[in-house]
Amino acid sequence: TMQFTAYLLGNYPFWFIVQSCLVILALYLFMHYGMVLRRLHSNAKHLDEIAGVETRTKHWFYGHFKHYTNDETGVQRVIGRTKYFPLMVSHWIGPVMSALHVYHPDSVHAVLTSGGNYNLFSPKDDLVYRFLRSWIGDGLLTSKGSKWFRNRRLLTPAFHYKVLKPYSEIFNKNSLVMVNKFKKLCGQPVDVYTHVGLMTLDTMLQCAMSTKTNCQHETDHPYLLAVKEVGELVIERLRQPLHYFDWIYNLSANGKRNKIVVKFLHDHTETIIAERKEVLAKAVNDDENDSEMEGFQKLKGKALDFLDILLQSKDEDGKGLTDIEIRDEVDTFLFEGHDTTASGIAWALYHLAKYPNFQSKCREELTEVLGDRKYFNCFRNDLPKLEYLTKFIKESMRLKPPVHAIGRDLEEPLIIKEKVSGHESIIPTGTNLVTNIIALHNHVKLWQNPKVFDPERFTKENIAKRPAFAYVPFSAGSRNCIGQNFAMNEMKICLAQVIRNLRLYIDGDSPVPKMHPMLVLQSKSGIFIKFEKI
Repeated sequence: TMQFTAYLLGNYPFWFIVQSCLVILALYLFMHYGMVLRRLHSNAKHLDEIAGVETRTKHWFYGHFKHYTNDETGVQRVIGRTKYFPLMVSHWIGPVMSALHVYHPDSVHAVLTSGGNYNLFSPKDDLVYRFLRSWIGDGLLTSKGSKWFRNRRLLTPAFHYKVLKPYSEIFNKNSLVMVNKFKKLCGQPVDVYTHVGLMTLDTMLQCAMSTKTNCQHETDHPYLLAVKEVGELVIERLRQPLHYFDWIYNLSANGKRNKIVVKFLHDHTETIIAERKEVLAKAVNDDENDSEMEGFQKLKGKALDFLDILLQSKDEDGKGLTDIEIRDEVDTFLFEGHDTTASGIAWALYHLAKYPNFQSKCREELTEVLGDRKYFNCFRNDLPKLEYLTKFIKESMRLKPPVHAIGRDLEEPLIIKEKVSGHESIIPTGTNLVTNIIALHNHVKLWQNPKVFDPERFTKENIAKRPAFAYVPFSAGSRNCIGQNFAMNEMKICLAQVIRNLRLYIDGDSPVPKMHPMLVLQSKSGIFIKFEKI
């Protein structure tokens, strides 16, 4: 190599050698990526033949991006598409790639269950989750195969009812802090999303890591702002096909900013983990610190939390989680646990304000269940009795599901069978699958008057009449949301505290919220409502 280099330098000008190398590199990249793009385009065309495609709205370069925009109009167009493509449809992402959108119980069931084979789907290379990996790494949301299976098993004790039981006190306390903020803003239009986001972040930090902050009184809390910015960067990247290539994205301004924000989030988590490990190491020999959960040591004076379990969990070989795995799971839990729940609560508050008759029914039920308790605290034993409030929350999440879509990357062929016609479609390996939950929950051929808000859809009788996979706000199958009981308990207690203390209403001064499908379903115009003390 050295002799050849000396020969070139001795016989050719330096500029000529550099130019030649660049030309060779350009040809290699052109040929390599040209083959990749041709293969992607061929797969996308094949998917059109299997699932059908809306050609009228397909742009030659942007695909369906220009028509199905990332706003209220785009969401309503996606829902309207269920009338003409009731089972699934090929959705083009740029000029050469497409994703298969499924939103019918038959197709959703096939995607989310897959015969129980946990190796089948890999979120790792999915269009959205791949972009989140720089932050949440290989946590439960993004890992696959044996790693996901092992970690899911290790994390399951963190959501045992004995662990969840003391969290109700935290839910009540933090909800009342938010309620007291709302009391000071009575009569004014209040964008509840920010306040709810701070409350759920405060709750997650306490439940996951027993970390107490004053974040409910900080509208510009740095962690909350960082989480919001990461979400915005992911959505922006998703809508710029050239940024799908890591080397291009990393050179862009957004790519550089993403590194800075992710480092801040990682530093925040790592600091908390290091402090807890040190405390646990000192307390491990304290015989008085017996835990209600067998096999786990808890610190004196505090309940067992998510981080305690992560640090002490061992598999059948006696191996625990590495520091990186613990960080990934904590970041995943904080992201999924605070942002999704905030979306669910904020939209539920809006629906309470919009439909005063349903609000009154919820309040009457709370009075009946909670009685004359001095502090109106709602405990775990009360939650099963709040049947109407539960129906209300479910209907709110039907119309406005916090997780509006779930992505998968198909690693094996998948058969989707229509139960009525018996027709089978074989979806090929390598297909990007999107379970479009908001389209499923508003499917014009599945729900009667889907735009009408009606909690009675969720009586036991009506639920029994519907296909099991017609409603999946927490996903379904083996990869369903591990924290769904945690989330529902928090939502019920939070809404109970608001309803018992305040009347919610909307008037002409309150802007109408416009759906904005970011990583979770938000509103582009805010979620503004007014409050009145009871």
